[in-house]
Amino acid sequence: MTSGQPITFRYGPSPVTNNLPSFLGGVALRPNVLCDPINRGDRPNPTTDYFVFSCLQRPPVTAPFGNAGRNIARSEIYLNFDLAVQKQFRIPITEFTRFELRAEFFNLFNRTNFQAANPDLTSAAFGTINSTFPARQIQVALKFSF
Repeated sequence: MTSGQPITFRYGPSPVTNNLPSFLGGVALRPNVLCDPINRGDRPNPTTDYFVFSCLQRPPVTAPFGNAGRNIARSEIYLNFDLAVQKQFRIPITEFTRFELRAEFFNLFNRTNFQAANPDLTSAAFGTINSTFPARQIQVALKFSF
């Protein structure tokens, strides 16, 4: 179990920063934050409206750097349970002959863990969750030692 992924709000380049390299902030500018941008109310669909759009505002063109900090929001909690089971069987051919059976289960309870919501203000998909972490995976191995 871990806390969710960090989220940094951003918006597309402005005319002032169009040709700036990324280390000067030309690619990912941060907006102004007016209130708590996380939608903590009831959402019938958990993949939409993760953020409150009215709490974020694009700064004026003459001053493109907003007051939003880095990683000021978090996605939903990540819960995962992995399990491994191993058993060795001795084979009476020689003294050292044996089989080893191993089974591994990743995300055993098959819980849906959502990725972070889209934090780009200029995107039409702002505040929506478009992907999840992998579902349950099972792998089995058989090893013969002699």
